[in-house]
Amino acid sequence: MSESKSLLINIISPEGMITNFNITSDMTINAIKNIAIKHFYGDDTSRNPSDFRLIHSTKFKCLIDNYNITNENINENEELMLINIRSTSMNDNLSEKALKGPSKELILQVTENLPIRNPPKHIPSLYCPADFQNEVRKILITLVKASARIILYSPEAQKFCDILKEKLETRCKPNINPNAIKTLTEMGYSEKKVLKILRLRKSNIMEALEWLTEHQNDPEDDDNDLDSESIETGCQDLNKEENILNIVDRLLKNYHHCRKIDFKPNSRAVQLLLEMGFEENNIIEALKITGNNQINACEWLLGERRHSLQDLDKELDSDNPIYKAIMNDPRIQLSLTNPNMLLVYLSLLETPVAIGERIRDPEIGPVLDHIIAMYHAEKHAIHMNQYVIDF
Repeated sequence: MSESKSLLINIISPEGMITNFNITSDMTINAIKNIAIKHFYGDDTSRNPSDFRLIHSTKFKCLIDNYNITNENINENEELMLINIRSTSMNDNLSEKALKGPSKELILQVTENLPIRNPPKHIPSLYCPADFQNEVRKILITLVKASARIILYSPEAQKFCDILKEKLETRCKPNINPNAIKTLTEMGYSEKKVLKILRLRKSNIMEALEWLTEHQNDPEDDDNDLDSESIETGCQDLNKEENILNIVDRLLKNYHHCRKIDFKPNSRAVQLLLEMGFEENNIIEALKITGNNQINACEWLLGERRHSLQDLDKELDSDNPIYKAIMNDPRIQLSLTNPNMLLVYLSLLETPVAIGERIRDPEIGPVLDHIIAMYHAEKHAIHMNQYVIDF
């Protein structure tokens, strides 16, 4: 049996007091604990040794009462902490009523006089879809209509009204090359489709053939998109007295119908919706109605028929943060008074891919860059403001 030796240790009380104790290596942890309690609390009978334990401060180890100093491998000048043991007693016989929390009515009654720290925030109604082109189109439509309302009162209003009327007439009554009709019908395409697509493609046989090839397997019912009434929307009575606002509205409707005909479903959206269990034909129809917006298409497929889900080529709402930011900007306001910029905005709606070329124009590019930068800044702000907490 090894001979016991004396050593000096430090013990820290629950209140933070530190005291040195001379002990021997054969003393038990329980004996040391009793000595420490006696030292820190004197004759206070409420301090029961069973309510305390000793913890090694560097090893973060709970020491066992029946072990001695040697068993716990405690060395000279090491520190132990005297810790209160938390009560773990639980009344297992609590009734369901006793365990039930306060009702909503009681919470409201008790807290009704407390100041509101985080009032509900208004989340903007604008949904910013992943398809940036959809948002750019809404902005351009907004700018076109605002510019038309301003130019309406310009001295040059009639001049630009005539320019826009000629632009609309060209779209409504293009000169169709008879040889192009003959070539495409001889390839097996229906004359109805050939005539309509050549009108839309301004007799460009290669563009018409590309469209016919991509849509050759479409059901005949899809020709409804190519009805004369829909394509020639706004083309009747062009000779009557018109103002610039009416001509702009007719052009926008014409662009919308042409874009519907050129529709190509987003392949990734189709695949994701197929994985959800929807049928491909229904998916393509829903994407066409919602302008390739996957979330809106999913709602449409689930039976939701809200007007807001449809891709209707509408301008931005006046209470929209992006609308406010763009329409209150001096540089953009100045562009709205320029009839040439109205023609630019219309051309971008007619041919969206042209934005890449226009943005390099030294006169037009800075304005377009500014619009796009403001859009991204406001879109980011809308996203971040949903998580802001007021203090």
